[in-house]
Amino acid sequence: MLANIITLSRLLLTFVVIALFGRHQKLDLYLLATLGLIFILDAVDGTIARKRNETTQLGEVLDSLADRIIENTFWIYFTAKGHLPVWMPIVVMARGFITETLQRTHGYPEKGWTYALTRSRMSRALYGSVKMLTFICLAYAMFFKSPILEQASLILATVAVGFCLLRGFPFLFIRKIPCPPST
Repeated sequence: MLANIITLSRLLLTFVVIALFGRHQKLDLYLLATLGLIFILDAVDGTIARKRNETTQLGEVLDSLADRIIENTFWIYFTAKGHLPVWMPIVVMARGFITETLQRTHGYPEKGWTYALTRSRMSRALYGSVKMLTFICLAYAMFFKSPILEQASLILATVAVGFCLLRGFPFLFIRKIPCPPST
């Protein structure tokens, strides 16, 4: 229950950050910190659910849905503000649609290198960290109007997109799980 509240709070905070960022300089400082908090809470919600033995199918779906909405919102926001090329969110979202579909029809990787790259905690933490650094760097570049931060952001975003594609690649190797015949 608490984990789901944290997940939904992350989603709400994302929309607050997007709606208010760039309106007032002092407020922007708090929003920059909030941006980091959104991504830190992604790790916290799962940890709390496991420690409190509150993992549920609903919680998994909410967490996954919130992750996609939050990630796509920030990709679109920074692209709309002119800080990222339009191909980046398109690639990230297309990869997301493709892998989500393949997960439903073929299942998740369960062992070996495909599991290590797509489902392991280390892989998910590394990818989440790269995205968090990318979006925070982009926000700081906007706040400070810094060309150096802008370049660093573009490099980080390119790494994030590359990692996104790399993590989607193993789904091409998953064997189809037979579906029961329909009645």
